[in-house]
Amino acid sequence: MTVVKRYLAPSDFSSAETWRLVEWCHALGADEFTIDCVRAVAHVEAKVWRPFEKVVFPFSRGEKTRERMSGPTADDLTRSTEVWELNPVTMRALKHALRGGLLAYDPVERGWFEDPIFYREESLMLGVLSHEAFAVLRISDLESAQLLAAGFVSHDSLPRVS
Repeated sequence: MTVVKRYLAPSDFSSAETWRLVEWCHALGADEFTIDCVRAVAHVEAKVWRPFEKVVFPFSRGEKTRERMSGPTADDLTRSTEVWELNPVTMRALKHALRGGLLAYDPVERGWFEDPIFYREESLMLGVLSHEAFAVLRISDLESAQLLAAGFVSHDSLPRVS
């Protein structure tokens, strides 16, 4: 399969449309995900991370080597990453964690979730770089046409932020 990159901008999606996109990816084979939780202070873990972890824990696939959207250096883009099965239960947990939508970036003092990544057959399919306000979708040419037919806006290159 030849992979094409389609770029997504938060301004092109409502919160509900971002979750429809996740469901679309799941239907095309996205089967696992990861997400980062930024915790400013240790006691935040109990309020931010643990409620999420309680829901997704039964679906943990453990630490796997996966590509990420960012890292300290280019060599660190592929690294050991905690991943969970993508299913209706974990999708609800993600919706609760990312209340503004998949592409929203809402840092708050108590801690927040960012940079969700969805994998298909262990390869990055949909990756969000929250603080840079974009996502990349790696799909086939046929799937790119299906994306358009499903009503999703995407770009050939990174959209410029004005």
